[in-house]
Amino acid sequence: MDTVLLVLGVLGFGAVIVAAYVFTVAARNYVSENDSAGRTTAAPPANKTLTERSPLDRRQVIQLEFPITVSGILIPLDRRILSDRRFAAA
Repeated sequence: MDTVLLVLGVLGFGAVIVAAYVFTVAARNYVSENDSAGRTTAAPPANKTLTERSPLDRRQVIQLEFPITVSGILIPLDRRILSDRRFAAA
């Protein structure tokens, strides 16, 4: 019985080691800037900034009359409750 438990313990420890190695290699390949051939890939654009919206809300610019048909689908009424949806997220 002791031998069976010892074998199971060694195999379990080996499985943990193999899992840690696989995770490390996968994470290194995922995070690395090199592709599979070893070439360095192009850096992402540095100008990843948010584009500011105009002070006019899109809902104030175009006045829609309901019922409306969009792509062949009849929309009977406007389901939006708030005058500005950006306030709902705050």
